[in-house]
Amino acid sequence: MNWFGTTPGGGRSKRYFSNKHDNLLWYAAGAAWTFNIDAVRIPYKETSGFAKGGIVSAAGKKYEPHPDGTPADDVWDIPIINPLSHERIGYPTQKPELLLARIIEAASHPGEVVADFFAGGGTTAAVAQRLGRKWISCDQSRVAVAITADRIANVVEQRELESTVRVVPDFTVEHWGIYEAACLAETPEGQFRDFVLRAYGAVPQVAEDGFHGHKAAVPVWVGEPNQMSQVTAKQVEDFANAVRKTVRYQQDNLRDGVMLAWAFRPDAVEAAEKLRAFEQTDLNFIRLDLLRIDEPRFREHIASLSTDRADYGTFLTFVQPPHVEVGHKRVTGRAFKFDVSETAVLNVGAKIINVQWDFDYGERFSSTQGYSFVRTNKKGPALVVDYAFPRGGKHRIACKVQDDAGGEGLWVGEVEV
Repeated sequence: MNWFGTTPGGGRSKRYFSNKHDNLLWYAAGAAWTFNIDAVRIPYKETSGFAKGGIVSAAGKKYEPHPDGTPADDVWDIPIINPLSHERIGYPTQKPELLLARIIEAASHPGEVVADFFAGGGTTAAVAQRLGRKWISCDQSRVAVAITADRIANVVEQRELESTVRVVPDFTVEHWGIYEAACLAETPEGQFRDFVLRAYGAVPQVAEDGFHGHKAAVPVWVGEPNQMSQVTAKQVEDFANAVRKTVRYQQDNLRDGVMLAWAFRPDAVEAAEKLRAFEQTDLNFIRLDLLRIDEPRFREHIASLSTDRADYGTFLTFVQPPHVEVGHKRVTGRAFKFDVSETAVLNVGAKIINVQWDFDYGERFSSTQGYSFVRTNKKGPALVVDYAFPRGGKHRIACKVQDDAGGEGLWVGEVEV
């Protein structure tokens, strides 16, 4: 299909025909596909004689106009988003909702799944949600994911305004490859340990006491989910004793073990070094490898899965959310200036890439219109914004900050207007 994105004015070349269209490619997995032609009919023009009274063929057969209009053809005249439209969020690749609505309504039924693996500004997911479709939306950009989630929250919020029934957001945000350490700290111990073991290339197991899995024949022990926890010397000694009780130790002279944790106390490191030092003088020696979960060696298993088409070397990264600091001052009346420039980005080498504002924060974050993707004149994130509240009184506001390492922080506070 050709999408002709009409716009008032716009650049015009004097050397060649101006490019004003995009090509949309339509593929099907087999010989059968969904095509709901009646869902995407176009109203007849007011000047259409056929629309007013139908048409009679030379053979005398009369054709009546369809109440919903004429079938859409493969040239779509759908305007791009007006710069002043409430629909515009400012995301560079944002597409009109009308365009995605035509695609989704034509090619799917309510309740079916729509997938967009390059989410961008989140238009596909937002339209699919509004049209009653299930959806999967992915993007490598943390900003794109945040904006998509925000748009879905706005769709849900709008439905609540139109209904007497409370609408529950029926979507989750999952991260693959980049994980917030604070979220992992809230994971149940068993689930956290299975995740760490599989990421390391080990197999979880519960048959033996004292450790949590094996990598090949080597026993592996995993620490606690809380990133502030540190392995102690006693835990090192207990694990060493557990290794000594294994059949491999007693029959095959296996002397190795691996401990995976966020951090190790100095006495734990010293205990492991003492166990290894016995190798020259004592048959009870144990070689323990103390490995931090957030260091490159832990990611070696994942990196080894890389191919010439996909580099997994940067996957399995654990990030910290920015520590969001918000300052504000009254400008005039109900107009305020808000400033997040004092926010501390905790991930090494990272910087802020987006800031979102909700000036009427309730049970969930839903950015205020025009404050989801605010840019400066230099196209960078706006760290200082102005907002005029519609009424006086106490207002609960929230601010989300995303950095380019994948971290996202939330601040919530109150302002007396």
